[in-house]
Amino acid sequence: MGTWFDEPDPLGPGWPAWDLETALRTLPGIGQTKATKLIARKRPRLYPIWDSVVSQVLGTERAHLNPVREALRAEDRALHHRLESLRKEAGLPEEISALRVFDVIAWMDGKNRGLGERADQER
Repeated sequence: MGTWFDEPDPLGPGWPAWDLETALRTLPGIGQTKATKLIARKRPRLYPIWDSVVSQVLGTERAHLNPVREALRAEDRALHHRLESLRKEAGLPEEISALRVFDVIAWMDGKNRGLGERADQER
């Protein structure tokens, strides 16, 4: 069964979730972090969460959908398989997607390294 990250072409305008994020970000008080969290909450297997910490960990300033997609596809889906293994090792149910495991690990790694603290102080 294919997944969103198996799409052959880079994701961009015209892909429904991309367009949804773009539309959400036009609403007052909805920036990239809130928009991606809203989409991720509704579709946990579909969309990675962007925030200042995760973007610093990944080195993706504003957009990270395609870099995350490429990382999950690389080396015959090695990262995706590793995330599924970590989920199992942690005793999490299969309802928790590998993508959510990725989001949490990336965020925790960044916080442990002190990333995002300046951005947090500016909010």
